[in-house]
Formats: sequence, structure tokens, C-alpha cells
Amino acid sequence: MNISGSYLTINLKNLEHNLKVIKSKLNAKCKIIPVVKANGYGSDSIIIAKKLYELGVERIAVATFNEALILKKSGIKMSIMIFYPNFKNVNLIIKENFEMVIYSKHLFEIVSKKIDKLKIKSYPVHLKFNSGLNRLGLEKNEIKFILNSNKIKSIDILSIYSHLGCSENDRPCRYTDKQIELFDELIKDLSKLTRPKLGFHLLNTSGVFNYPKKQYDSVRIGLGLYGYSNNFVWDKELKPVFELKSPIIQIKKVPKGRYVGYDFGQKTERESLIASIPIGHADGISRNFGGKNINVLVNNKKCSIIGNICMDILMIDVTNVVCKTGDFALIFGPQNSASKISKKAGTISYELLSGISNRIIRKIIY
Repeated sequence: MNISGSYLTINLKNLEHNLKVIKSKLNAKCKIIPVVKANGYGSDSIIIAKKLYELGVERIAVATFNEALILKKSGIKMSIMIFYPNFKNVNLIIKENFEMVIYSKHLFEIVSKKIDKLKIKSYPVHLKFNSGLNRLGLEKNEIKFILNSNKIKSIDILSIYSHLGCSENDRPCRYTDKQIELFDELIKDLSKLTRPKLGFHLLNTSGVFNYPKKQYDSVRIGLGLYGYSNNFVWDKELKPVFELKSPIIQIKKVPKGRYVGYDFGQKTERESLIASIPIGHADGISRNFGGKNINVLVNNKKCSIIGNICMDILMIDVTNVVCKTGDFALIFGPQNSASKISKKAGTISYELLSGISNRIIRKIIY
């Protein structure tokens, strides 16, 4: 039961629009791999995946085995790619025939042994190449080792990919250019090997906008699917899929010079009307959003968040707004960009969106 009355609207029409925008920037043969990890970036991964299936998507990507299993048990028929398989889950991942990403030589050894032991004739995997992000990924010599290994007879390598570290940065960007250069060199070297044609992909959402000539065979789209691109200009082409609202549950008249919130959060500079909203850092609105002149909308009017964000409550200044208990505050959505308020808070929209907790009810617009 959602006692607070806060809710997140998921607009599937906007999801479809964003998918079409991304498709319009790609050549006809380039596939889109939507990313639905972190519960569909804080929404509802099952609802998102089912809509993507209706729209003709063939493959989706998640971060973990549990995320993939939830989708499969809900009836999702698409191929599911797991970015960060845990060594301990290898048996289960293979059993469910999820597409595992091999990001280390050690993981390759474990997977190949399991496949051999289970006498599986063909198991689908993707290889991740470290082109410079230095987070996860195989080095070039390790990829060549794998491709030349006699252990891959039963491993079907579907693609080799890498991930750009700052694809949204203004061009030219030496760091991104170097990553692209290393990826192209890898593709050239691997073309000399006598193997079935491999698929390659590199671009994320901002990569599609910023480096459209580097589409290769597929692109992986996460944030853009949900209406953001890490660039306010590119955002204009997209439509935010999520809208978060929470009702006013009390309005108090607070004299000038009084503190609002924990730890002397903020002092009123005038006699003020302070409204309390039943949503806080336990719901995904972190303390970063307090005391930084960040606005929510009440009856289409800007109201600044005042004081520190509490676990279950945040306070806003409604002194200049005609409103009453029960009116809703729009935290973020098409009229109040999650990217813009996140930037003001010193964070990113990924963190804000993916952090929305399951205490918030989800409403769907089909």
C-alpha cells in the first residue's frame, strides 16, 4: 500500500518516441540493444521490457543474473545480455541460457570449464574489450587468446564491444578519440582471423548523438531510452518517460529567522509558508537536493526545496504559490528535467532515476 501518495508515472508512448528517435540516427542494419538494468533505470523493468518486445526489440541488456531471471520469469522472450556476471552465478546463467559478457580471462576459464562439463554444444557470449575506461574488460592480447583457444569450440561469440568513458564531451575529445582508435585497431586485427563474422558495438546514447559514424553493428541505449542524453540540446529531441509526483501533506506558517529541517538546515529570510512533501532520501531523493535552490513545481509554479532532505519528508517554500494540502508537487518529469535538477544537486540523472525506491507506486501510461 502506498500510504504517502507519491507516485512515478511511466509513459510508454514517450518510450516508443525515444526508440524511434534513436533509430532515425542509425543505418538500417544497426541493431539497438536497450538497457533495462536497475529495474529499468528506477521504473519497472518488466513493463519496459514488454513494451520493447512489442516494438520489435530482439535483445535487451541488464547488469546481473537476478535482473535477467526476474524478466525471464515474467515471460520476457527476448535474448538477455548480462553485463556483469558473478563467478558464483555462472552455472545458473548457463542453465537459463542468458548471454554472458566475458570481461576477464579468469571468467572465460570458468565459463569454458562449465560448458565442457555440461557438454553444451553452443553457448552465447559477448566479449568486452577495455579500450581505456579501465573498469572491466579484456585486453587485446586476451581477446586474441580467447579467439585462438581450443576451448571456444562450444562458445558462440556473438559480439565484441567496448564502452566509452565520456562520449558526451565536446568534440574533439582526445580521450574518446583514443578509445575509438584502439577499438578500430582491434577490429582490423581480428579481421585477419579465420572465424565467423563477429558483431561489434561501442556507442551508448550520447555516443549515438556525438559519434554517429561509429555505429558498427549495434548500439547500447540506456539513458536515452528514458528521455535523457547527458546534453541539454540533445535532450530536446527526446521525451522524458518518467514523472515523479508527491502530495503536500501539511503547510505551516514559519516566522522569519526560524530554521527548517534537521541540523539547522536552512533559515527563513521572511515569514514563509513551508509545505511538507512525503518523499525523502529513503525514496531516492538524496540529501544532495536540499538547500541548493533546486525547484519542484506546484500548480506549475516553481517552489524551492528548503532545508535538508529527511528520510521520508522534504520541505518546500510555497510562500508565493496558491496551493493547499493535497495538491501535488512535481519533483521531476517533462516540465522539470531530471538532468537539470541533478546537475544543480551535484549529481547525475542516472543516480536520481535509478534510485527511486519501491515505496513509490508506479502508474503506467500505455
